[in-house]
Amino acid sequence: MYGDHLETVCGCVVGGAGPAGMGLLFNALKSGTMPELAKEGLIIVDASPTPGTGRLGQYRITANSVGDVFLDCLRDPALRDVFEPLEHSPAYWRIRRQAQSAPQLADVAQLLAEASTLVLDFIVEHYGVKLWSSTTITEVVHEGDEYQVWVESEGRTRRIRCRAVVLNLGGRQDPQHLLNGLADQGLAIAPSARIQSADALLRMNAVQLRDLFASTLARKGRISVVGGSHSAFSVLENLADALEFAGLKEVTLVHRSPVRLFYETAQAATDAGYVFDPQRDVCPVSGRVNRSGGLRYRALDVGREALANGHIGKTGVRVQLLQTDNGPADHYERAREALAESEFVVQCTGYQPLLPALSHANGSPINLLEVKGGLDSDPCGCPMDASGQRLHGLHLFGLGAGLGVDPRLGSEASFDGRIYGVWQFHNDASRAVIDAVLERLQVPLAQPVSLGRLLVAVPSRNEERQPFLWPAMVNAQS
Repeated sequence: MYGDHLETVCGCVVGGAGPAGMGLLFNALKSGTMPELAKEGLIIVDASPTPGTGRLGQYRITANSVGDVFLDCLRDPALRDVFEPLEHSPAYWRIRRQAQSAPQLADVAQLLAEASTLVLDFIVEHYGVKLWSSTTITEVVHEGDEYQVWVESEGRTRRIRCRAVVLNLGGRQDPQHLLNGLADQGLAIAPSARIQSADALLRMNAVQLRDLFASTLARKGRISVVGGSHSAFSVLENLADALEFAGLKEVTLVHRSPVRLFYETAQAATDAGYVFDPQRDVCPVSGRVNRSGGLRYRALDVGREALANGHIGKTGVRVQLLQTDNGPADHYERAREALAESEFVVQCTGYQPLLPALSHANGSPINLLEVKGGLDSDPCGCPMDASGQRLHGLHLFGLGAGLGVDPRLGSEASFDGRIYGVWQFHNDASRAVIDAVLERLQVPLAQPVSLGRLLVAVPSRNEERQPFLWPAMVNAQS
């Protein structure tokens, strides 16, 4: 395993050391599978000089889980010695003090960054794992039973040949995805309207938000938010808090399906007067109402206030909630008018995965099929290409990819999106991926690869030059 210079051979590459990638590594330590996972060589590739949390710490919102959920990702006897230094971490104690409330994502990110550094240092020292930071994955080539992972660092290009690739490079919000989704409903926005991603807005402070929306507020222009998830209601609150005294009076929220609320138990939902379907809206594993699709914690408070009183939180800013699919009779037409009149439209309709160029060995591109909320992948995160072929050995389950509802993961029957979440990344989601990777590594190659042969092959590939060695990839961050 491992080579030198332009060519490296290993069993598995983990691309992206954000919440999903690190969740897999934490889980491998907890489950005792790290020695087997690293046996044939394990390389972790991350674009950041400080791998560990991705963009989590940049968001100015609360988490959609209580602090104890994140502590549970660290709470395991197998990790006790690794995480002993966290006893002296201010971030750890801040989360401890918020164990039964939703902490700020910035605090969660700080804790996970410190824990991730400890894990990475430990597995590099004890299991010979290689960590390539400040390194971008530019292309993944599927060749027979193997994958070629092309990477670039400081202007130098290298190739890794491996049996399995776990690829979670983060997500992006493509405006065309929003336009296509609206068009499917017969809706459109004005050509002059500005589309702004929730991802960008949720990382702005109040001053930045006021600067961005100043001219629209001065003209009393209309602002619409599209989506009904946690991010949509977080956007509503951030806009209202920042812009109320700058003149914001009302925001329109256009959502396709009913706004769903999360409750720990069916009894709690009943006590709150919330109407739900006991068969379709309750997770059979946890007993929670709208476990996957419901608003939680701070977003839940904002959602309840909006549904009950038509206001955003405790502000004086009003919100129109317009459901476009099977909603009240006039909602669709009012949504159509709102979108046509809006100067700003905020996209809160989920993420698409950030991907490097994907191709077959003959150079033909690989296009991955998408479904609502992410990629069309199996319970192990293996995606399907446009021809209907499952790409075994390639695993994606992070932001923009997700995993479909599966009995082992637990979810409500009414949820038809993809499952995300730091706890899932550290537990059920990554467990299935680890099992699949280990099973694959145990099967001998049909044609064992000689490192000497590979080193001869690289210069011939280099002669083909750009763009094959230097494929375009925009904003590929972990």
